[in-house]
Amino acid sequence: MRITVFHPGAMGSRLAGELVSAGHTVSWVPEGRSQASVERAEAAGLVGLPFEEAVAGAEVVLCSCAPQGAVDIARQVGGAGFTGLYVEANPLSPVSLREAQAAVPGATFVDAGVIGPPPSGGSSPTHLMLSGGAAGDAAALWAGTAVTPRVVGAEPGAASAAKSAYALYNKGKAALAVLAFQLAEKHGVTDALVAQQVRADAGSLRDPELPEQLRSVAWRWGPEFDELAATLDDAGLEGDVARALRQVWTKLS
Repeated sequence: MRITVFHPGAMGSRLAGELVSAGHTVSWVPEGRSQASVERAEAAGLVGLPFEEAVAGAEVVLCSCAPQGAVDIARQVGGAGFTGLYVEANPLSPVSLREAQAAVPGATFVDAGVIGPPPSGGSSPTHLMLSGGAAGDAAALWAGTAVTPRVVGAEPGAASAAKSAYALYNKGKAALAVLAFQLAEKHGVTDALVAQQVRADAGSLRDPELPEQLRSVAWRWGPEFDELAATLDDAGLEGDVARALRQVWTKLS
C-alpha cells in the first residue's frame, strides 16, 4: 500500500517504520519540519514528498501527531480531496474526533489510539486500538510487525475512548508522582518518599528525577489532558480531574 504519515514524531515515525518493514511504501512531508523529524523519517525509511504529491498518491493517510494538531491536519488532507483510508491515531475527545471525521468527508475514517511505547519489539507491547467500519483493513496494515492492532468497536470513538481511559490512569499517575516529588522537595523529605518504592503500588516513586525526565513530553501531554477532560465531560464524569492534572504539564513545559 502507498501510505502517507503526518507527522513522524517519536511515535509516528516508529508506527510508520513498522509499516515500511511490512512492505508498504510510506511517505511524509518534510516542509516546515525540524531536523529531528528529518532524522527520524530517514531512520524509518520514509520518502519525503511535497504535500500535494504525498496526499494525491496515498491510498492510506496515517495521522499521528500531538492532539492539538490533529483536526488541522484532517482539514488539510480533506481539502486536498483525499478519498482513501484515513487513520486518525490521536487521543481525541468525541467533539474533536467528530471535527476530524467531518474534515475528510470523502475518506473512509478509522479511529485509532496507541497504548504503550513506540514499537521496538521489546518486552513492553505497543497496542494500536482501532474502531470504525474499516478498522479490520487498518489492522491488516501492521500484520507481522511489532505493533499489535486491536479492533475495539464498530464505530469511531471506541478506540479513542480505550486510549483515553488508559492515558488517564497511566499519565494521571505520572502527574501525581510529579506533584508528590515537588511537595517532598519543598519540605526536604525526598529520600523518605523514594524509600516508599518498596510498596507494590509505589513504582512511580523510584526516581526523584522523574519531573525533569517528563519535561520533554509535557508540551504534548498537556493538550492530551485537555482532550481527556472533554472526553470525561462528554461521558458525564469528572472532567475537572483532568483539568487539574493538566496544570502539572503546563508548569513543567
